[in-house]
Amino acid sequence: MLWAGTFLLIKRALPWCDPIAFVTLRFALASVVAVVVWHASIRRRTDRHLWKHGAVLGITYAIGFFLQTWGLERTTIARSALFTGTFVVFVPIVQRWIWRRHPTRREWWGAVLGMLGIALLARPEAGSLNAGDWATLGGALVWSYYMGYMSYAGIETLGSVGTGALVVIQCGVTATLGGALHLLAYGLHSADEHFLGKFAIVWNGDVVIALFYTSVLATVVTTYIQTRVQPGISAARVALIFALEPVFATILGIVAQDERLRPMEMLGASMIVTAAMLPALTAGGVRR
Repeated sequence: MLWAGTFLLIKRALPWCDPIAFVTLRFALASVVAVVVWHASIRRRTDRHLWKHGAVLGITYAIGFFLQTWGLERTTIARSALFTGTFVVFVPIVQRWIWRRHPTRREWWGAVLGMLGIALLARPEAGSLNAGDWATLGGALVWSYYMGYMSYAGIETLGSVGTGALVVIQCGVTATLGGALHLLAYGLHSADEHFLGKFAIVWNGDVVIALFYTSVLATVVTTYIQTRVQPGISAARVALIFALEPVFATILGIVAQDERLRPMEMLGASMIVTAAMLPALTAGGVRR
C-alpha cells in the first residue's frame, strides 16, 4: 500500500529533479532516519555476514531504484507500474536458476496469472518499448534477484537486531552509490539527458512531499518490514503478494482522483488477488 503512492509522487517530482539525484537524496534522508532509529543495532552488530548481506542487498537495491526512477521519467505511470510488476514472472525463474529452488506448480501458475492481471489493470499504451520501458524491465530483473537473496541467503539468522542494521546499510549503500555516480558525471561533464545526469534539483512542494513520503514511509518503514518478515518465505510467494501494489494504486486513484475502473481493469485486479492467494492454498508455498 505504501509503495503504491510512489509512482504518482515521483512522477510529479521528476520535472524538477534529476532521477538519480532524487534517488540519492531519498536514500540519504532515509539513512539519517534509519541511523537515528537503529543506531544501537549498528554499534552492537559487527558480524561480517551482516555487512556482506547489507552490501549485496544495498547494491541491488540501488541499481533497481536507479533504473526504475530513470525509466519513470521517460515512460508513463501505467507502463512503469506494468513493467515493474514483471518481477512476478522473473522471481520463479531466478529462484530456479540461482538458488536451485523449485517453485511449486501453483507459484508458476500464480506468476502467469498475476502478470496477466497486471497487464489488464495497468492497460499500458500501445507501441514499441522505449528506453524508459527497457530500464524499468532491467530494474524488475534486478529486484527479482533482491527478493530471492532476501528469502534464501540466511538473513533470518541475524535476528531482530540485525534487521535494523540491514536497513541502515541498504539505505547507506544506495545513497553512497548515487553520490559516486554524480561525482563521475561531474568528472565526465555529463549532460542532463544522459543516464548519469547532473545533480540538478529545484525545490518545491512536489519535490519535498515526494522525498519525505518515499524516504520515510516507502523506504525506511517498508524496507524494515520486508527485511524482518520475508527471509525464509518463498520468494515466488512474496513476489505475488507484491503484485498487489497496482491494485492498491488503483484504489488510491479512485479515492484521490475519482477514477473509475473499466470492466477489463476490474478483471485484472481480480486476477492479481487470485494469483496472490494461490500459493497460500498449499503448504508448498512456504519454505523455511
